[in-house]
Amino acid sequence: MKLNQIFCGSPASLKEILDARSRRAERQKALLATPGARCLISFSLNIPGEIKCFPLAVWAFEEGLREIRAAVSSRDLLSFEESRENTGPEAFFLLDADAPEIKRKMTSIEENHGLGRLFDIDVLGPDAVLLSRSGFGLPPRSCLICGENAKACARNRTHSMELILWRTSQILNDYFKEQSADQAAAAAVRALLYEVSATPKPGLVDRNNSGSHQDMDFFTFVDSSAALIPWFRDFFSIGWEHGDETGDRLFERLRFAGQNAEAKMFSATGGVNTHKGLIFASAILCGALGKVYKDSFLLGKKPPVPLDAVVGECKKLGSCSLKDFKAEDRRQDVSAGAGHRRSTEETAGERIHTAYGIAGARGEAALGFPSALTIGLPALKAWLSQGFSLNDAAVLTLLSLLSQVDDTNMIHRGGLTEAAAGKKEAGALLAELTPGSFREKTAALDQSFIKRNLSPGGCADLLAVSLMICFLEESGMIA
Repeated sequence: MKLNQIFCGSPASLKEILDARSRRAERQKALLATPGARCLISFSLNIPGEIKCFPLAVWAFEEGLREIRAAVSSRDLLSFEESRENTGPEAFFLLDADAPEIKRKMTSIEENHGLGRLFDIDVLGPDAVLLSRSGFGLPPRSCLICGENAKACARNRTHSMELILWRTSQILNDYFKEQSADQAAAAAVRALLYEVSATPKPGLVDRNNSGSHQDMDFFTFVDSSAALIPWFRDFFSIGWEHGDETGDRLFERLRFAGQNAEAKMFSATGGVNTHKGLIFASAILCGALGKVYKDSFLLGKKPPVPLDAVVGECKKLGSCSLKDFKAEDRRQDVSAGAGHRRSTEETAGERIHTAYGIAGARGEAALGFPSALTIGLPALKAWLSQGFSLNDAAVLTLLSLLSQVDDTNMIHRGGLTEAAAGKKEAGALLAELTPGSFREKTAALDQSFIKRNLSPGGCADLLAVSLMICFLEESGMIA
């Protein structure tokens, strides 16, 4: 990330910065003259250079405020003030509390929080004297660059301003990227676990049985889901870090990461394909989300980000995968059925596309996951609003998808005739739906699919995508 993308704001002059420091000292003394005041927390940021107030600095400041509020008792708070001037944001917490104890808590925040090195949390006693770190047996603040005494490095100008700015931007970027990547990964793995847990699902692995699959069970999916957690984070981070690149280049980065994710999946499952389709979908969705999130952060816009913007990026990335249908030199792919090897052999998904013109997982991604957004997600929300449990709503959402989507896995296993019959059976079950009978009827359809060796794996992936989008909305990441 470029420095001018992070430090985007109006520069403060040296006089403005010095005047702000003088005002701060005067305000500290005035506040501590308040009856009952025993200590004051004076909070600002250690931001080098002339630009002190910009979006990521403000968000770092807000992170610090949350930590300080969590560390002090509301009963001890006499007053709170904050300002966000061009010279940098700052805040005062006036407390009726023991100053040494507060100093220990604030030092812990500075030392242990991910942004702590950028926090400047001073604690003053009732005499307006600053409590020093040395008085608590702690070393001086360390330099951002070399880890030595920060004041000594600043006094001697040991490091260039450009290097200090770069390190500051790295701290800010990494903290907010990793925080957001964790949220995205949590939603993704939760979606995988909820999808496999939803029971009963016709022809699919669930808590009752292994469906039409002889080589896997519920715990195979749990193992695979756990192995993929870091890769969901990686997909998001790739979108965040490389969103400025062309769509083709970003897609190739995601493809490479997806190939490695597949390898981890196969290692966790003993060579069984549990989530190849979802690795592809998650790489596209998380990568698009990471790109939109980074762009939003740099513009100073807080989450949630618009779902439409994420879908737009999914379309761009997904469209890159359609080239695989025409590629003479078939490369490794992360989509369902495409394998994790370089080969000239045509994959199942490619064979179906050649024979019937059905683009499957690639087509869904290239169109921005329309089946998940127009069928799956609305159905899930509708069933939940009617009082169905999340398990039952997920099962009914799968049936809704199965009744309307051309599932390439169904076609691969049973041909067009059986796939069409399965769609019709799912639609008939939904038409006859009653809260008291649908589980029994769905279980019966499950047994029928098992006998016919049918498995709507593509619809299961779309269910997981629908759940993931639902969880991303629930967490406040998208809207």
